[in-house]
Amino acid sequence: MSPLSARLQGLLRRRRWLALVAGYAVIEAVYVFFVSAGHFTHWPTYLTFLDDQAEGFRAGHLHFAVEPAAALLAKANPFDARWKPLWYWDASLYDGHYYLYWGPVPALLLAGFKTLFRVHARVGDQVVVFALASIQALAGLLLIDRVQRRLFPALPGFFVVLAVAVFAFATPTPYNLARAGVYEAAIVGGHAFLIAGLVFAFDAVSVVGRQRSRLALAGVCWVLAVGCRASIAPAVVLLALLTCWLVAPRDPARWRLRASALRWVGAPIAAGVMLLLVYNKLRFDAWLDFGRHYQLTWISFGGSISYLPANVWSYLARPGALHCTFPFLSAISDAGARALPVWLDQPRGYVVYEPVIGVLLAVPWAWLAPATAAIGVRRLWVLARSGARIAAGPTDLALTWLTAATTIAAVASFAIPLTLFWATMRFLGDATAALTLAGTLGWWLWYDRVREQRSARRLIATAAVVFALATAGAGVALGLEGQYKHFRQHNPALLDRLEKTLSFC
Repeated sequence: MSPLSARLQGLLRRRRWLALVAGYAVIEAVYVFFVSAGHFTHWPTYLTFLDDQAEGFRAGHLHFAVEPAAALLAKANPFDARWKPLWYWDASLYDGHYYLYWGPVPALLLAGFKTLFRVHARVGDQVVVFALASIQALAGLLLIDRVQRRLFPALPGFFVVLAVAVFAFATPTPYNLARAGVYEAAIVGGHAFLIAGLVFAFDAVSVVGRQRSRLALAGVCWVLAVGCRASIAPAVVLLALLTCWLVAPRDPARWRLRASALRWVGAPIAAGVMLLLVYNKLRFDAWLDFGRHYQLTWISFGGSISYLPANVWSYLARPGALHCTFPFLSAISDAGARALPVWLDQPRGYVVYEPVIGVLLAVPWAWLAPATAAIGVRRLWVLARSGARIAAGPTDLALTWLTAATTIAAVASFAIPLTLFWATMRFLGDATAALTLAGTLGWWLWYDRVREQRSARRLIATAAVVFALATAGAGVALGLEGQYKHFRQHNPALLDRLEKTLSFC
């Protein structure tokens, strides 16, 4: 390579990194806007579960720093709803202490942050949710950049911009930032570390060399995801197995190489899961008890396969409400008979109070995700039948892994929420980020296939812009609405100005 070519490539790399940094800065500014209700410097606090648990960790024990009231512990049955005024709502009460039934990772990260930077003030859950959403956005940005550079180098740059915007702003990320509490921390944190693991696993599959370190880092990220959200475990298992199978090249020793890959990715996962089980045992005297059965609530939580049809409909196609006033779109709380179609009976015990809009309506960018899934299944089937790689180079193998991995991350992460007794918008965070990545692959593969046909190329590019704007726009609108009218509560003057300026009626 000539010195001139080297300098040119270096300049292009610097410009690309500057563009990535600028894009991430814009995402962060928008996230601050949502979490602060437009104030930027003042962030409303809803909950402090994570700080109470973090302070407990810093004090050297596993329960909250806040202790139950003596009057509550004196009751024969402290879980009786009559004593609700004495409860720490939704905390788990066991053996005279409060515990967190969500995963410990967000609280551990907060404890480490407060110790490292000598923070003594109380930190609201919204700070942790913002940090986890920022990790998710960064992981998605890096993965989209890597995929474009390695698999779609001829793709126009605006497709990358669209993909990043959709990933960052699709619902429910802005929505979750608009009521950022411990509930959202578990969901956002789980998917943030799941996507971060995809970044390292993609490196292991697509680049020769340093596979071991990348596999180990993927395993660390994936077990952190489980430590935020235990229901994400099925996706982690399948992703680890898929990665280990495809990381080995066509080689007589491929099974030995796959076993070695499994050791590298599996060791941190196994160690982290064992620590999580020990954590449960020390708190609740049972390895598999996360504490939900000791939750202080009057809501009867449950799951059943009978809820599956209602949840599939709700998360795919439950309608929202369109308005002529800004922000034009909102989810419907306590939808009643409007939540399910007349041909779908509401299962006994199924609740339709929580607001949710189906992804077919709110995330149209993901309409091509099923095509990505079909491509992944077909390529894996061909690979399994042939017993060899699809092509000699790493590009096709990486594409096979990516189509399958994004599908697994979206579907397997959502398997358990689909069996719960209700549907709610925040649970879409268990799947939407990966779903938008699968949609991105669908758009890019479609464009790549017809790039020599000028009219088809223009049609796809125009459609991609429309679908991206619709997806990001719906996410922003639902974020401005929020589950508990975040902006209306904390910055009504700003919302009134926006409504007056932008409404059609």
